[in-house]
Amino acid sequence: MKRLQVIPEVEPRTATLASPYPYWITICLGAFLLFSLQLVTGKYFLPWFGGTPAMWTTCMFFFQVLLLAGYGYAHGLASRVGARSQARLHAFLLLGSLLVFAGLATAWKSPLLPSVSWRPLDSEHPVWHVILLLSVSAGLPYFVLSTTGPLLQSWFVRTHPGASPYRLYALSNLGSLLGLLSYPFLVEPWLPLRIQARVWSLGFVFYTVACAYCAGQVRHNSTADSVQSNKEESLDVPSVSDRLIWVGLAAGASVMFLATTNQICQEVTVVPFLWVIPLSIYLLSFIISFDRAKWYSRTAFHAAFFIGIFLACCLLNGWVRNRILLQIAIYSAILFVSCMVCHGELVRLKPGPRDLTSFYLMVALGGATGGVLVALVFPHIFSAFWEYQFGLWLCAILLFVVLMRGRDSWLYSGRWALPALALAAAILPGIGSLPSHSEGLFGKFFPVLPLLAALYVLNRWGQRGYNPSRFRAVPLYSAAFLTMLAIVLWLSAQDEVRGTAWRARNFYGVLTVRELNAEYPEARAYSLHHGRIAHGFQFHAGDRRTLATGYYGLTSGVGRALLEVQRSHPAEPVRIGVIGLGVGTLAAYARPDDYVRFYEINPDVITVANDERYFTYLKDCAGKVELVLGDARLSMESEALRRDFQHFDLFAIDAFSGDAIPLHLLTKEAFQIYLASLNPDGVIVVHITNRHLDLHPVLHTVAGHFGLHYADLHTDGDGDVTTRSDWVLLSRDPAFLDRVLSPQERTAKDLALSSIGLPLWTDDYSNLFRVLKP
Repeated sequence: MKRLQVIPEVEPRTATLASPYPYWITICLGAFLLFSLQLVTGKYFLPWFGGTPAMWTTCMFFFQVLLLAGYGYAHGLASRVGARSQARLHAFLLLGSLLVFAGLATAWKSPLLPSVSWRPLDSEHPVWHVILLLSVSAGLPYFVLSTTGPLLQSWFVRTHPGASPYRLYALSNLGSLLGLLSYPFLVEPWLPLRIQARVWSLGFVFYTVACAYCAGQVRHNSTADSVQSNKEESLDVPSVSDRLIWVGLAAGASVMFLATTNQICQEVTVVPFLWVIPLSIYLLSFIISFDRAKWYSRTAFHAAFFIGIFLACCLLNGWVRNRILLQIAIYSAILFVSCMVCHGELVRLKPGPRDLTSFYLMVALGGATGGVLVALVFPHIFSAFWEYQFGLWLCAILLFVVLMRGRDSWLYSGRWALPALALAAAILPGIGSLPSHSEGLFGKFFPVLPLLAALYVLNRWGQRGYNPSRFRAVPLYSAAFLTMLAIVLWLSAQDEVRGTAWRARNFYGVLTVRELNAEYPEARAYSLHHGRIAHGFQFHAGDRRTLATGYYGLTSGVGRALLEVQRSHPAEPVRIGVIGLGVGTLAAYARPDDYVRFYEINPDVITVANDERYFTYLKDCAGKVELVLGDARLSMESEALRRDFQHFDLFAIDAFSGDAIPLHLLTKEAFQIYLASLNPDGVIVVHITNRHLDLHPVLHTVAGHFGLHYADLHTDGDGDVTTRSDWVLLSRDPAFLDRVLSPQERTAKDLALSSIGLPLWTDDYSNLFRVLKP
């Protein structure tokens, strides 16, 4: 780093310092609104794009890029424009944003939330559809809010010489954290989305007034243009390598945050509550790191990071797979220590106040880089969700790079550092994280790496602190650990797709086809998986090829309902509607002249279901099959507008995102659409099999609202043809349900569910907490 030489200037005339409270209030409020805006718009647009984890990842990518633009604007003003001109220009921006915001609110009859006419009509290019909608609805207010932190901190430096601005960054992240935590607990359970948007708008108006007041303070403070040039004689100019490290550390934390969000949402479903957990942890690490340097202890957090690496390897290979709360807790802990390491080291490398906006610009660039990687790059170069493995390895590399840049780090001065690294690299593959590979890796590497540790102990034990021998040894031992970590993480990533006959990845997730029972020709089958969740299989033996299998067997809820519908219409064709194609298993029930209409949002699902190498249900169907590509709700709404009602005798809801149905398919508005396409004596069958959510109360409330009769059918499966499943049947005709399930059983279930009193879910309101399984 080069030393900055500044010629002392004449001391400016004394002026009364401005009060810091307007800065505190404006920065905290701006951050609160910034992250509340992400959750409100994200939840509003989620049903328009199938409720996938990629929807939130794309939102975060957009907001991180816009945050970078806001930080760039703040840096340009602070470094190239005088204080009074800054205040004047930013006041014009605030006024312009209010006028545009008011115009959009008038056109849409609601601020922030576009009318339904803006919904995409097809499922192609969803990433760009999301970006377009967010740009129009939230782009300008988010950009204005994103300038708050760095710009007001630079103003604070001008109006409060000698005071550190970096604690204001911690205050900004505290406001963001409050916005995040208040949403799932105080806002989402009580306020509909349109009321949320109106309340947010009032907050934005108040924010613009407060920010304009701060601009006025800078404009009228006589010391504003001169204080920054004084007392900078000892400041260092950051080098290019310094700036690259800032970007890298910020990018590492960003990748880990987004990858952890993906991991968690794949296991449950995509809801704001599960977005909030990783994002809150990400912000909490900023708050702790920037509030006080002493909160970040290298000894504690580096040790915790290495423990987290071992835990992550275990999780990625199946540990506690069926205990979702424990999984979330461990993933959250790993994310916290990873972000603390990245952000803690970032704070240790922060420059003086003169380079404050430049520093924040690099941090925002790193965050945006992480967003670009996860949202745009990785989906095209990774055939599965391998972002988490990459993010963990990237954080480890960044840690070693930072440690190797400082000769006072424990890598050079710690007596036990290098032997511990060698031992960790040796035992990493043998801790039980890789059952199928650990024996081979452990046998190959365990004798070698401890030998390196022993040689180090024998030759360097008596030498303390930094010395040339240890300096030469550090790259070798660091490379050994990072190489072994890369191998273990790569093998865990390969395990996700090992043994797959076919795989594809797009905006809607990762699909794989696996061969089952290959050693038994009579039981040979192929199964379709979305992530780790199976979505149907088909036997290839001639006598079993036409069997309805998995969740859809003859004894399942949908199987019994379909057979009863067909018995009720012995001489008439039956019309069947299905949300979610899977492998097309329900087509096996169709008789000649029956009609089956599948709604499927994922084009890759349609591709693989028609691939006769693996699945032939569609080809072998005796009736007529029609496939509709696109979101089912949007497609059915479009049909209703054209008066093209389908008059289904049975309508099955079998779409999944992660382990459960996307929540927008279970709302009042969704069932209004379903019922409009259902015959008066028809039945709606909902597949609610999952590990983490109890959706019975949700559907019982829906049944009560629409005057439908409710039945719940659970089957344990036979371990061969059928799988354990839970289906709910809803019908206007109680006699139909009596023929499928006895009235006594339904009465007992109705009484149990009636005591819960769950509010009706709508597009504006849902509450995941109340349906989590214990």
